[in-house]
Amino acid sequence: MHFFWNVDVAAALGVPCVTFHAIGTFATPALRHLIAAGVHNAADGGGVATVPGFPSPDIQVPITELPEFLRSQSIIRLPSSDRMVSADKRCLGLAVNTFFDLEHGYCDMYVRNGLVKHAYFVGPLSLPSPSAAAGAGDSHQCIRWLDTKPAQSVVYLCFGSLTHVSEPQVRELALGLEASGKHFLWVVRAETWAPPEGWKERVGGRGMVVTGWAPQTAILAHPAVGAFVTHCGWNSVLETVAAGVPVLTWPMVFEQFITERLVTQVLQIGRRLWPEGAGVRSTRSEKHELVPAEAVAQAVAAFLEPGGPGDVARAKVKELSVKAHAAVEEGGSSHSDLHRLLNVLIEARGLGVETTQ
Repeated sequence: MHFFWNVDVAAALGVPCVTFHAIGTFATPALRHLIAAGVHNAADGGGVATVPGFPSPDIQVPITELPEFLRSQSIIRLPSSDRMVSADKRCLGLAVNTFFDLEHGYCDMYVRNGLVKHAYFVGPLSLPSPSAAAGAGDSHQCIRWLDTKPAQSVVYLCFGSLTHVSEPQVRELALGLEASGKHFLWVVRAETWAPPEGWKERVGGRGMVVTGWAPQTAILAHPAVGAFVTHCGWNSVLETVAAGVPVLTWPMVFEQFITERLVTQVLQIGRRLWPEGAGVRSTRSEKHELVPAEAVAQAVAAFLEPGGPGDVARAKVKELSVKAHAAVEEGGSSHSDLHRLLNVLIEARGLGVETTQ
């Protein structure tokens, strides 16, 4: 979607063009509705924005948690925003990495609101088969470590490849995991990170820290993993849904705070790690208050407690996991949409005209 000028190139060459969205059908319309409502006019103040035109429940997001581009009036008025919308409308359609049962209340918004001609929901993309998932990452030390832990006893933490966690926050997180008393597997994107003095000795075999790459899909598929602390990046959301693992949310940048609402309020497959009202969260790191170790410990311990909120969320995400795998199987909604998209492209290329399928 960011390379909208390619639509002009494709038109000049007579090549059918489809827009691809790497995030879901919940966050993108939410951003567009907020732009249309002029929410950026309140960018310099506080308050809460309600996403207009969305079905129940009402989606409310503090201004501080909106993406930077939406809060900056100078950016929001650039002509490129209008060109992106125009490019979407001129394409044959839109392909999204999601599946209908995950976001069915929002999937038809694109076409219904005239944003695109057609929409194709073709995810979860790169969903491994059960046999491939079982064998992926077997040689990695963290998988061997997970093999020693009881079922659903480990909290897995990873904040993706783009977000940055400050050193003070990493320290609070480390101390919180220690105080939780739970097993944890933590991916820290800093090979030079030094834990608090004596921390490794106190934690012992209850925790494992990975400072490089980790096989996330294999980790989430492991029966020892009982919860996932995630930044709500869309790929991570799809991967945890496919694996059937509930989440504690810790969004940081971009549209992640909006996607969090899908996870916690709409799908109800997890809950916020830092409760609402506990402190200021922001897409601007310098404005985001430090999440204290005590909050981390309480959230993790409570979520993994048998009969607690984690079990309720797990039951819901397990249902979605079954639907995710069914969607990409032959005859499933994503499988059918992918073939429909291919047929539309072939027809358009052969006839040199727009198709109405």
